[in-house]
Amino acid sequence: MKKIGLDAGHGLYTAGKQTPDGIKEWSLNDDVCDRIAAILSKYDCEIIRTDNNEGNIDESLSSRVNAYIKAGVDTFVSIHHNAFTGNWNNATGVEVYTDRTPTEKDERLASLIYDRLVQYTGLKGRGIKRANFAVINQNKVPAVLCEGGFMDGSSDYKIITSEAGKQGYARAVAEGLIEFLSLKEKPQTPDVPLPQNPDVIYQVWENVKDKWLPNVVNDTDYAGNFKNAVCAVYANLTSGNIYYKVHVPSSKGKPARWLPEVKNREDYAGNLGQPIDAVMFRTDTDKTICYAAHEKKSGRWLPPVTGYSEADRINGYAGNFGREIDAIKIYFV
Repeated sequence: MKKIGLDAGHGLYTAGKQTPDGIKEWSLNDDVCDRIAAILSKYDCEIIRTDNNEGNIDESLSSRVNAYIKAGVDTFVSIHHNAFTGNWNNATGVEVYTDRTPTEKDERLASLIYDRLVQYTGLKGRGIKRANFAVINQNKVPAVLCEGGFMDGSSDYKIITSEAGKQGYARAVAEGLIEFLSLKEKPQTPDVPLPQNPDVIYQVWENVKDKWLPNVVNDTDYAGNFKNAVCAVYANLTSGNIYYKVHVPSSKGKPARWLPEVKNREDYAGNLGQPIDAVMFRTDTDKTICYAAHEKKSGRWLPPVTGYSEADRINGYAGNFGREIDAIKIYFV
């Protein structure tokens, strides 16, 4: 796999490196670098960024060179935007630089990027030039520095800050690198739909109207009527099995207790006419089921839980013993 050194020139707070209206050069450079990386993400290459990720530090030129040499990159490109006076003016055009003693590979890389840069941005071509820029002044790795238009040029500004201009700059560099390194597209893997959670369908019996309330699917709603206690629960899944049981407080000489576990809608969990104060649910699927209970007295939803254990008061069941439940909701996470 080919390695590409990519550098957003300067730093976010480097003095003087900005448009007349305050857009930092690093922000423009970084945006183009991100776009280049996005285009190249489909190819058999790895991007090595040598600038600071957030632009907070203006990494020294030597540290940038050391970083890409140490990483063993196959080529290096430094992304910049030009400036003339710092105030609005008529300066215009794009340039690509090699060092003063370029190798044949330096010159080829510069040419592949430059021709596209003029074409894709529509800006004037100022040529391929040579300069003693420290970040590219070595002959171990093919390296160029690009100037993608003048930040203080009235006409260039409109291009370099536009979506089309930024994407054109990025496309020029990316396509130049693709041809220079003979990059191949990564094999396309077919989109495999993610497995879907089953739906949980449930309803409750409430003790005022003494009837089953309508079915609810997942957390599209809750099952229950606030202020009317729940007495029993029915539930099933669209695939797989759900198991559940309810807890009833002491009544008519009978102690508080968990009632027998129920599977799907083979029966309901509860005693019609006797409010419940806790519920628990589990499934035989590989998905995590989550459920919550609403307290009648406090009028609040208790924290959702995912466990299934009479001994676990925190995550084993939903409810507080002695406090009636007036609604529940169940869903997969």
